[in-house]
Amino acid sequence: MTATLAIRFPLGRYHATPWDRSVNEGAVEWPPSPWRLLRALVATWYTRWPDLPAPTLDELLDTLTGLPSYRTPPTRPGHTRHYLPDTHHTTGATGHTALTLDPYLAVPTDQDLLIQWPANLTDEQRNILAKLAELIPYLGRADSICEARLLDTDEPPDHTWWQPGTGGTHTARLLAPTPPIRRAILETTTLDVRKGRRTLPPETRWIDYTTTPANLPPTGPTRQLDSAITAIRFAVTSRVPLKATHGVTLADEIHRIAATKLDGPRPGLFGQRGAATHHQHAHWIPIPTGPEPAATVTGFLVWVPGGLMLDEVAHLIGIRTASGRRGDYQVKGLPDVHLLLQATGTPTQVAPELCGPAKRWRSLTPYLPVRHPKRQTLDEYIATDVHTELHYRNLPTATVTRLNPDEGLSDRWARTYRRYRLPPEKLNNARPGLGVRLQFDHEQEGPLTLGQLSHFGYGVFVPEPD
Repeated sequence: MTATLAIRFPLGRYHATPWDRSVNEGAVEWPPSPWRLLRALVATWYTRWPDLPAPTLDELLDTLTGLPSYRTPPTRPGHTRHYLPDTHHTTGATGHTALTLDPYLAVPTDQDLLIQWPANLTDEQRNILAKLAELIPYLGRADSICEARLLDTDEPPDHTWWQPGTGGTHTARLLAPTPPIRRAILETTTLDVRKGRRTLPPETRWIDYTTTPANLPPTGPTRQLDSAITAIRFAVTSRVPLKATHGVTLADEIHRIAATKLDGPRPGLFGQRGAATHHQHAHWIPIPTGPEPAATVTGFLVWVPGGLMLDEVAHLIGIRTASGRRGDYQVKGLPDVHLLLQATGTPTQVAPELCGPAKRWRSLTPYLPVRHPKRQTLDEYIATDVHTELHYRNLPTATVTRLNPDEGLSDRWARTYRRYRLPPEKLNNARPGLGVRLQFDHEQEGPLTLGQLSHFGYGVFVPEPD
């Protein structure tokens, strides 16, 4: 059995900022996340049906534990711009205003958004859900006026529906509560999450959703995902050797070139419009001859764990040169380089020196911590930061030791590296860094990249003999 809600937006607009995005990024959460939907039911109970006993609502929420599927109407992105006065603005004067975007999706007013839970509701629960749905005033921001109803009949989902998984032509990452669902968690405010120094509400998780729109075939020869190609390796040559300490400049420049060539249906995979893809998006990794500051970059790896489309491979291997020239200005440390295609395949095939497997790994390039130090020793701070990064990549914890325990943050070795990207970033944006050794209980496969700028050649680890 299933339970299907149909929602319409009579004003033709849907406003909802994803959990981990800023409103000024212009992003809209679509389809609405399971987290947002269940919180809307709880908010409606509080404000419009408080006489409903709380245990009855809790039983309904527990029944809606399963991940929903979505059939979405066609949408078009849009936004309005507002210039809001800041604290220095005076009436009648110009200036001292801040630009704020209001992103939204234009939605047909005569088509339904269908949301289907794999839930076996009792007759009483169906009646309760039907009444709650009719009472929902808006979904997302308050200007997303909606009309919702519970359908008596269910339509089985097909490939045109958004469903949990990967492999479709379009993907989205949605926030969902972790079963069993507790109403107290759904009532958590953003302020509570920030006070708890968390990036996500407690007892929640990211879920990947995928779909193939009805007007597109499930697969196509020009957009076929070639799971055998997740990595491309180039040889790097130049008249003036590119120092390993300036490898991030090459990574940033190749990323910039690739982003202009790959403005297709998967922009997040190459970082044009954010990269919320569970670290499945592109890594741009210079390969130096060693960890020594005097080492030079002789190879370059483009690694996309989520897999590459055949036309994306063609665009990437078409990148032949990179340069730090900006008109009359030359980026320090980035000479004109030539990229010679060496191999395509998996990282194990094209860059075995980065892959192991091994229990023990050490820094090839400095590890740049992501979080701010708390009231901890330096060793505790680095271990906590590394463990969080490992968790984000679904890797087990490891014993963390510093390569230079007598030095602080940053250590002398890391300070020899340029730790910021190309302009407009400047020297005062340089991240602290240090060398780290990891010891796992069991052998792990690489590549292993952790920390800030890990998608631009920092925090790269290589196997080390036990």
